[in-house]
Amino acid sequence: MTARQVLYVEDDPVNAMLMQGILELRPGCSLQVARNGAEARSLALQGGVDLLLCDLHLPDVGGGELLAQLRAQGLPAGVPALLVTAASEDEAARLAQRHGYDGYWTKPLDVAATLRSLAQWLG
Repeated sequence: MTARQVLYVEDDPVNAMLMQGILELRPGCSLQVARNGAEARSLALQGGVDLLLCDLHLPDVGGGELLAQLRAQGLPAGVPALLVTAASEDEAARLAQRHGYDGYWTKPLDVAATLRSLAQWLG
């Protein structure tokens, strides 16, 4: 069985390490981390992304703009994209909808809730 590929676009190394730790608890998942939009575009071009997780504030592009760029570049519409943000639940929901994300997770992440959501999004 091929591991499900998760691409996390996050410039904060602590948040990236936390996500790595969470995904290690879910067998069959592999995490790639992009520290900025340019790295995300490069990794997405390689294909094989099953789930996109994206921070809102990146050093070179906003998370909202990046999703549109990735979709225009060929990230399939069937690949779910989740906004990962420290915004409040209400604000996160509004931002996710406004920028075309399929859902959102709020920081700090709840490990159990994140694992349940991963199961939902990755099947």
